[in-house]
Amino acid sequence: MARAGSQGDIAGPLVNPHLVEFWESVFRPGVDGAVLYGGRSSSKTRDTACRLIHLIDDVPVKMRVLCIRRFQNRIQESVYTELKWAITHLGLGDRFEIQKTTIVHRVTGSEFIFYGIERNLEDIKGTSEIDILWCEEAEKLTADQWQVIAPTIRKEDSLVIMLFNPNLVTDFVWMEFAVNTPPNWIAQQINYDQNPFLSKKALRDIDAMRERDPDGYKHVYLGVPKGESELSIFRRKWLDACVNAHVTLGLELKGRNVVGFDPADDGEDACATASLTSGVFTGLEEWKAEKDQLPDSAKRARARALLSRAILSYDTIGVGAFVGGYVDELNRRQDVRGRVRHVPFNAGGAVVDPDKPSDPHNLNSVKNRDEYLNRKAQAWGNTARKAMMTFNAVTRGISIPPGDVLSFSPDIPVDVLEALFVELCVPEWVESEGKKRVEPKRQIRKNKGVKSHNMADAVIAADNADRASYTLDNL
Repeated sequence: MARAGSQGDIAGPLVNPHLVEFWESVFRPGVDGAVLYGGRSSSKTRDTACRLIHLIDDVPVKMRVLCIRRFQNRIQESVYTELKWAITHLGLGDRFEIQKTTIVHRVTGSEFIFYGIERNLEDIKGTSEIDILWCEEAEKLTADQWQVIAPTIRKEDSLVIMLFNPNLVTDFVWMEFAVNTPPNWIAQQINYDQNPFLSKKALRDIDAMRERDPDGYKHVYLGVPKGESELSIFRRKWLDACVNAHVTLGLELKGRNVVGFDPADDGEDACATASLTSGVFTGLEEWKAEKDQLPDSAKRARARALLSRAILSYDTIGVGAFVGGYVDELNRRQDVRGRVRHVPFNAGGAVVDPDKPSDPHNLNSVKNRDEYLNRKAQAWGNTARKAMMTFNAVTRGISIPPGDVLSFSPDIPVDVLEALFVELCVPEWVESEGKKRVEPKRQIRKNKGVKSHNMADAVIAADNADRASYTLDNL
């Protein structure tokens, strides 16, 4: 793709002066992508439309610009309307032919084409010779969709432009492009207070929301992503308060050492372990394993438990059914000092203590068998309740029994904790047979583009091993 040089010549009353430097950097050779994100009323879409119309008019070669958004039932719902506006206001009406479904440059034949991802993913996959991909409302893009779309931008010097208003901290695009911006990509945040074209009426409305709903104002107009949805099992602020919580609260925690193990043998899943030492999570590991490597993964998890003098709590669903017998076999090959006790964590099994209150601190709460569909839901609910109680203790000084404290060692690397907290915040409660159920992994991947929450499952298995009876060669 041939790119124009400096874009500063169109910096005037029709484009945002706060974005001049950004666009100059974006259109330099060697840049693969640009991310422009922030709150509403920040001029992102309109400024991008002006820049691309000017670029197409300025470059004397034929180019193809693919404009996509997740949902698009009509052409008017795309950036088609904004591009028409840009053509008129830049005084370039005689240079472009605005057709029913495309916009074409009369001199070079360069064209803008428009697709909705949800209905046209296969059509997008088959699109070739794309110079620029403009993804509008990119916050709704999933990882699976991006895997299909990304290879369409394969021409040398091609460019991806992503625009979005951040929604959740767990969203694929937020994590992959704003937080962890890829190499050779440029990311910039812009908000309404950097938009010189807003009317006084718009500013009054924004000020009114700031006074009426400060948190909503930060999300809508300052582009601050939400920590979770209303149905999320965990809240991010709870988990942040759990880092080194036992030290903050001045409590000495006790409990059996447990290593939670979430096994996997292929596909998108990975194996993971979570080490719970005297009531504090002290370590997390995750690794990929092929189908023929399950014994090696079980041996690795067992070694971690042996090193920590811990019980191994493992998920028995699917490939996990193999783990207990294999650990027993390894135990028989060792002397007594080398044996590892293990706890089968049957996520799909019946709830524990079915006739007891689901909240042990509220005797009037609904019974476990009426609240949760299965053991997995009960375990996630139990650990989430501990996270909430820890948050209340740390931030509000509310008394908490030591056994209810959820604490993560600050020695765990920050990026590992961040990945864990995202995994814990992603799943939501869904209803099944009138009871709570953890949102299925396949549904999470389809709707949110988030891969399997392996470390989170390992944490849950470790944290909920206390009610199970362990085995040691059936003794």
